[in-house]
Amino acid sequence: MKVFFRTDGALEIGTGHVMRCLTLADALRVRGAECEFICREHSGNLNDLIQTRGYEVHRLPMQADQTELAASDGALLTHAAWLGADWSTDAEQTLAAIGDAKVDWLVVDHYALDARWEKRLQVKCNHLMVIDDLAD
Repeated sequence: MKVFFRTDGALEIGTGHVMRCLTLADALRVRGAECEFICREHSGNLNDLIQTRGYEVHRLPMQADQTELAASDGALLTHAAWLGADWSTDAEQTLAAIGDAKVDWLVVDHYALDARWEKRLQVKCNHLMVIDDLAD
């Protein structure tokens, strides 16, 4: 089973999203899953930690100021600036990171990604799991 995680950790974002995904990846690996992470290079990121735990990390570059990202309903996403790119660019970069891999599960744990991003990535995976403790 091939599992990709799209999550970020950073000074401003905190580390909870990455740590939660690492815990899930560790449990899946014990059961034979191959797990990879797709993470942006925020200041204070945990990308090296993920790699030292034995996972491949696809590193996405930071983009210009992203404080004015609109949600699908036209309202501003409260945490949009935490993405480090606009949602569409992030979706395209995530698709490129996945490449031609057959993806059984794509696990998303990020406050700045919404249904638009999920719909764009849905075609690339058999199953999409979204961890969203804000549900906003």
